[in-house]
Amino acid sequence: MFNISLPLNDIDFKTLEKEIYQRVLKYGREKIKSILEKLDVMIMESRDKAKFRNICIKKTSIKTVMGTIEYSRRIYRYYDEDGNKHYISLLDEYLKMDKTIGQMSANLVEKIIENATNMSYRKTAQNITELTGQDISHQAAWDVVQKMGEKIQEQEKQKIKAYEKGELKGKREVKVLFEESDGLYINMQGKDRKGGSGRKKEIKLAVTYEGWEKRYFGKCDEYVVINKNVVAGFHNSKEFADLSEATVSEEYNIEKIQLRILNGDGASWIKESASLALKHFQLDRFHIFQAIHKYIYDKKEAKKVSRMIKKLKIDQALNHIEQLKYKCGGEAKEVKKLETLQQYLTNNRDGLIPYKQRKNIKLPAPPEGISYRNLGTMEHNICDILYLRMKNRKMSWSKAGANNLAKILALKASGKLHDKINSLLSGELSERLTQKVKEIKKPKPKTNEIKTNIYPVRRGGMPFSGCSVTNGRKAIQDLITYGGQSIF
Repeated sequence: MFNISLPLNDIDFKTLEKEIYQRVLKYGREKIKSILEKLDVMIMESRDKAKFRNICIKKTSIKTVMGTIEYSRRIYRYYDEDGNKHYISLLDEYLKMDKTIGQMSANLVEKIIENATNMSYRKTAQNITELTGQDISHQAAWDVVQKMGEKIQEQEKQKIKAYEKGELKGKREVKVLFEESDGLYINMQGKDRKGGSGRKKEIKLAVTYEGWEKRYFGKCDEYVVINKNVVAGFHNSKEFADLSEATVSEEYNIEKIQLRILNGDGASWIKESASLALKHFQLDRFHIFQAIHKYIYDKKEAKKVSRMIKKLKIDQALNHIEQLKYKCGGEAKEVKKLETLQQYLTNNRDGLIPYKQRKNIKLPAPPEGISYRNLGTMEHNICDILYLRMKNRKMSWSKAGANNLAKILALKASGKLHDKINSLLSGELSERLTQKVKEIKKPKPKTNEIKTNIYPVRRGGMPFSGCSVTNGRKAIQDLITYGGQSIF
């Protein structure tokens, strides 16, 4: 029971809420400290005493959503096979503290990254400081994103190596796979402005999905794509194509895919991706009509050409563009624009016909509840995944900083960010901790029941009761009942 220490006149709900919140955070820090130190004792008792010599106890800390937790753990000395002396904390080893970012818990890292995908690093730091028990700076928030982005990139490199060796074979099976690609130019800063296009550089984005399903049951005409997977980053054409293919191979059984459709704006790096695997390239309809209205000076004539393209009268459309060169009086500026449009449409001629209307494509029947619709989701994806966070605020970026954030944004759009953070920071921890607790948990001693008039103190329920069971939660529940008794 909490005691009210505030004067009656100073109590309002806001103040009361803050006071209780801070006390709960403090209580949580104390309990985690207690669990960690008791776990350290458990590890000490079960260690290989001949190998690990207990030397001393040292203090350390970890930053969590409840604030900084300071605790003590034992340091051991041991010798390797070559006779070299080493010092180690077995508790840190089992908690995988070397996998943490800035001595932060996985939960705190996740909160920081979730905020950083939606707002600036300064605003992220402010939110974390206000909503948790941990005070962080905007530089600390930036550091977390960079470290996580680097870890993701390292995993991507390993994935590409496995793909090149033919070691990736996903389990998901589909007959048709849709792919769309596009890029976003963002402002660069400092030394990264040099070379290439100078002040701006292009982040590449690729999305794969299996089809569409209705967002809601009934007559609603809103649709969402199924099993969206996203990759993004600064890469050359081959690197990005390899990353995209490796991601597909990791998710799907490629041998079962009968048809792959690639939609894009005709950029060389997108068409290179189409040549890497057997894909049918389709020129994005939005970019087709955008180019027509951009390069044809007369809007009525632009509409005529657009109608011809829609009716698949490709030759007629190209001939009409040729005639417009003479109608504009041969003005050099307008002729150059028309030639640019001609070249764009001619270079992507095969892609002007939508995939559903091609004679060389036999489209398999979609699974129940799934439909195959017209492609064209990339403008929406570019906006939601990259633009709103990386360009809408007139920001400029370092190449490394933008690349790291783009990797995180791609995982978020794929719905895999939470799992990725857990696998990189705490997945191994939870499994090892759970196993360790199972190994050294003492059996409950048998006792005869004795009747008494003294009633036990009423206790709360087991933490995480009624929640989904994870390795981490199971480990904490086992720790709380160490030796058959609560350690609280």
